[in-house]
Order: sequence, then structure tokens, then C-alpha cells
Amino acid sequence: MDLAPLGLSTGMGDTLLPSQERCQSGRMGRPAKALSVLKRTVGSNPTLSAMRPSRRARLGIMCAVASMLLGISSPVLAQSQPSGNANCKLTYSVVKNDSWSRIAGKVKVTMKSLLLINKAKSSTFLQIGDVICLPKDAVVASATPAGLKLAAPTTIYTAAQSEAIIREVFPDNLEATAVAIAKRESHLNAADWNSCCVGLFAINYVAHQKWLTSIGIKSAHELLDARVNAQTAYTLYKRSDGWGAWE
Repeated sequence: MDLAPLGLSTGMGDTLLPSQERCQSGRMGRPAKALSVLKRTVGSNPTLSAMRPSRRARLGIMCAVASMLLGISSPVLAQSQPSGNANCKLTYSVVKNDSWSRIAGKVKVTMKSLLLINKAKSSTFLQIGDVICLPKDAVVASATPAGLKLAAPTTIYTAAQSEAIIREVFPDNLEATAVAIAKRESHLNAADWNSCCVGLFAINYVAHQKWLTSIGIKSAHELLDARVNAQTAYTLYKRSDGWGAWE
């Protein structure tokens, strides 16, 4: 097969075929386009010299040729997605720079067991976003806690009422700073909250949940009460030996 017209030859009689790593890297352009060009080129067209596909298309053609001639696995011809196991309980979403071996290392399993559960081979092509199965002994990182979703508070406090509660809860030498922090964090809106933090002092329920339980705060919703929030803020001040939690 004369590949010189496609720019795939050295000009000295030997054809330059890409390495397996390069073909498997995915940087070969669109496979369908590459195969289309290849079919047209090695077909009955007598004017091969008139065709000059792009560099990416040429690489795709070379990978296809390498796969046919040398057995190099290429995404052009390889299975595009692992078949997996519909009943798997642990899954993993493929990200940039992943490979079968890297994923196996991440979840602390053997590559053999990872391939087996996905009915795959080491040459099976992985695409970003593919969801693959993990063996039951895989070690996966704990999921990030979901953002808070709170119902409306049972009691609504005005800004003046909230400030009065803060001044009541905090000692005289701390109340001015406490009020200033509450104004900055929530504008003295006791019903204020976001995905992590709640109430007058924007108490980070997600980060402090464990010790909050130890003082009787069993749900983030409780922190929407102005008095409960102020008392919790004062406890946090004493635990932190200062205002560090808000700095």
C-alpha cells in the first residue's frame, strides 16, 4: 500500500506508523472522518496525490492502518465504551488522563479485577465521562456532603430583635464585635442560610456537625432560631478561643 500521497511515508520506502501510546491517547482527530478518508484513499481513486488530509486526519488514518497491519489497538477501531455490568454497586466516572491502570491504582484494586468486572481488555478505549464498574473491594473516597436544604423557620425575627438577642447572649466586652460579625455574615437576618452555613452567624453546619450534636444541635434547621444561633456562636467563640472561625 503506497501511503506517500497521504504524507505517511518517509520518502525512503518505509512507512512511518504511530506508536500504540499515541494511537490510544485519543489525539488522532475524529475516527469516523479518518476512516472515511482512508476508505476513499485506498479505494479505486487513481489520483491519490490530489488528496492531502489534515495532520489530525492523517494521524487517524495511520492509527487505522497500524491497527490493521500491526495489531495496534486504536480508538478508531476499538470498542468505544466499556460494556460494564448493569448490576454493579460501585461505579467510577472517567476523568481526564485516566487509564485502566490509573483507575485501578486510585481505588486500590488489581487491573485484572477491574477489567474483569467491566468485561474489558487493557486495549478497551476509555472516554471522559464513561461510567465503569468497580470491584466490591474497591476503596472509594467519601462523597462530599450534599448542600443544605432547609425549610422556612418557625419563628421570624426582625433585625432589631436579633441584635437584642446577640447582646443578651454575649458578654458586654464581646457584644459589639458579635453584632458586627452578624451584620457582616447575615445582615442580622436569622433566617439566612446557604449550602453550608446557617443563621445570624453563618454557622458552618457541614463542618461543625459532629460537635454541634454534642451540645444538642441535631439539625441545621435549629440554627435558624436567632437565640440558638447566637448561643452556638458564643460556644464556638469559646471553643476557638477567639473569633478565628469568622476570620
